[in-house]
Amino acid sequence: MSKTANGKMQNGGPKEEVQSTDGRMTFLLFMSVFISVFGSPFQYGYSTSVVNAPAELMQDFYKKSFYNFTGGELADDSLTVLWSTTVSIYCLGGLIGSLLVGPLASKIGRKGAILFNNIFSLSAAALMFGARFANSYHMIILGRTIVGIHNGLSIGVVPMYLSEISPPNLRGGIGVTSQLLTTVGILVAQILGLNFILGNEVVWHYLLLVGYVIPSGIQLLILPFLPESPRYLLIDKDSPDKAREVLQKLRGEENVEAVLDDMRVEHEQQKKEPTMHIFALLKSRTLRSQLICCVLVMAGQQFSGINAIFFYSTSIYEKAGVPKEYSPYATIGTGAINVFMTIVSVLVIDITGRKVLLTWPLVFMTFAFGILTVTQGLSEYLYCVCGCSQGITPNGTLVGDVCHFVNETGAYEETIANLNTTDPYAWIAYLSIVFVILYIIAFAVGLGPIPFIITTEMFRQGARPAAMMIVGSTNWISNFIVGLLFPIAQDKIGAFVFLFFMVVCGLTCVFVWIKVPETKHKTFEEIQRMFGGQDDDAGNDWGVANDGYIPDPSKKSSKYAITTSL
Repeated sequence: MSKTANGKMQNGGPKEEVQSTDGRMTFLLFMSVFISVFGSPFQYGYSTSVVNAPAELMQDFYKKSFYNFTGGELADDSLTVLWSTTVSIYCLGGLIGSLLVGPLASKIGRKGAILFNNIFSLSAAALMFGARFANSYHMIILGRTIVGIHNGLSIGVVPMYLSEISPPNLRGGIGVTSQLLTTVGILVAQILGLNFILGNEVVWHYLLLVGYVIPSGIQLLILPFLPESPRYLLIDKDSPDKAREVLQKLRGEENVEAVLDDMRVEHEQQKKEPTMHIFALLKSRTLRSQLICCVLVMAGQQFSGINAIFFYSTSIYEKAGVPKEYSPYATIGTGAINVFMTIVSVLVIDITGRKVLLTWPLVFMTFAFGILTVTQGLSEYLYCVCGCSQGITPNGTLVGDVCHFVNETGAYEETIANLNTTDPYAWIAYLSIVFVILYIIAFAVGLGPIPFIITTEMFRQGARPAAMMIVGSTNWISNFIVGLLFPIAQDKIGAFVFLFFMVVCGLTCVFVWIKVPETKHKTFEEIQRMFGGQDDDAGNDWGVANDGYIPDPSKKSSKYAITTSL
């Protein structure tokens, strides 16, 4: 028997008023949330963006470092391979980190795993920063791998910690703070990467230091004094007194029995089933619906085209007349919109619910990609400066930014910037800018923050770490595939690559509308009942019937003396 957020009994008996499991934002809860997300997801966002601004400077360093080690010049093709490795190996580290979520979160706790994770962050920062002094590009590549491990672990453990310390009525907004600090990390990296700050030849290596040392240092100083997850203390460590003490501090009230009762229900169910490992979760029939929901929504996030939008944004701004030297500021403006709308998501998610914030933004994202396919296609094929029939120099040949052509006086060349490049179709680029901004708004409100939130909500304590490992792995594998294939597809079909993302957004929207339930303000036990995972086929109250493992007889009473088969 459990209690709803309204305080009503749920087992078919008479309805009676009981204490609500809802809570309020206390100072301790706020600090626990802020320090955990500032020290971890912030670094995830920072890492995804930090190498963009100093890319040319770092590639020059790679050439010098290669010459120092080999005495030979680094060919352009080899440089491309090395730089691609630097960028993509980060995803490999993230995959490794996501596979560490379950073991570390279960063995040393959610808070313990977050603290332990700083070892990866600080060691990676030391390697990348020291690379310039050692004149070794190898140290940057190794550092990127290690920081990927940190990020993979953090985006799995931190959402778990946030969901387990949050009252049901605040869980959505608190969960979104993880994505919020990710977007803040991206924005901070973009700002620090400006030429007059750290994105220059003299101090670019400090970019690879400050964004890791400062948040990790603050987290290591403060987080040890903040509480562990009360659900972990009660359910995993079987320490009810410690769990009560932590809950009282987090909630700012003495009477927390309703919350403890809800946790005890989950604890009793946990005793009847072993902690699920990744293969047991994959085999479980009754958890398959939850797992499919979470995996497909996460894959939909990565294949929704956000990377394509950021890739095209600079060229779109330039076509609209934004000078090239100001395009970084336009990109920063885009990042600021991303942060602002994620803040909006924090404020509204516990009012509107998860499903609404997933469905309607996906509808608009689908529509936006349809428009962008048309506008970008027109921009690419209606007009060009050099080497096309509709351009001002149709007989020219474009090489980089230089147009080579022949006129009456003979052969000569001119840079594109010096040609009369008035584009009669420039208004199309302005329309593209509008839909790029609207797309980012839609993504930041819904598909950006919600996938990890619903994953932490749809599984009980025993299966939650394994679920985060699987969903986290989906995130990193999808991220790697997009990073690998998008440049190739963009080069082959140009703006028509948006059609693929339009289809993905449309299919994800339909799937969410049909299959993903609303979890707003519901306890973990109530969410489990929505999937019908309360009893097994024989009517035994197992909490989660699972044919993926054989229950441990020592963890249940004789009342449940049934057997299951693999």
